[in-house]
Amino acid sequence: MVVENFSSTMLMIIALAAGVAALAGIILLESFFRNRLKELFEDTQYFISFFLVTGYILYALGEVALSLMRVVFKDQSSIGIQDVYWSGGALLILVSFIALTIALFRQSGEIGTLGIMAGVGVVLVALVLILVPSGTFFARFYPIMSALIVTFASSVILFRSRLGNWSRPLQLFFLASCAILLGDLFFGSALAAASYGTIGMITDISYLAGYSLSAAAFIAFRSQFHKAALRNF
Repeated sequence: MVVENFSSTMLMIIALAAGVAALAGIILLESFFRNRLKELFEDTQYFISFFLVTGYILYALGEVALSLMRVVFKDQSSIGIQDVYWSGGALLILVSFIALTIALFRQSGEIGTLGIMAGVGVVLVALVLILVPSGTFFARFYPIMSALIVTFASSVILFRSRLGNWSRPLQLFFLASCAILLGDLFFGSALAAASYGTIGMITDISYLAGYSLSAAAFIAFRSQFHKAALRNF
């Protein structure tokens, strides 16, 4: 009973953090692109930023939707509307970081850095295949997508000297993705164990960290937006 209560409490705390992240992201999206929507696809930086922010908002909304389904509607289905949000968010975030990596590589031409990223990607995907039990489509889809996101998001660390004032919010997004990847890796094991326990606790803490870091990244991004005009990556 104590474990079940703790699990329910963590679910609500994670949903609260995700709700704050979603709200911060929506506020950022409104202010960030208020006067630039027409130029979205003519400016690489706005293209990357728009889809990155939208992707993390969808991630957060997916967590809120999951909480509502389980707590309010008592629906314990393994697949639901949250998967639409998470899948869409993952695709947008991945596309954003791929575009960012391409833009940064064109500036630097550092092939060795791409080699490091490729190595990171191989290791992370291998870990997913080894650690995450096979099951439903989404059981491996999410951790594989998270592994790819972290792989391309590592460009934020490897090319951080070229990001200028936008280094901090982008690094926070990178850390958020790392935390979500960790949660995805343990989530599959928690399902296989059919009990909450230590693995479930690590999973929830990882997701909580991921959404909290996302909220911090939104706030940092908005702060930089008001301090200086955007420059091309």
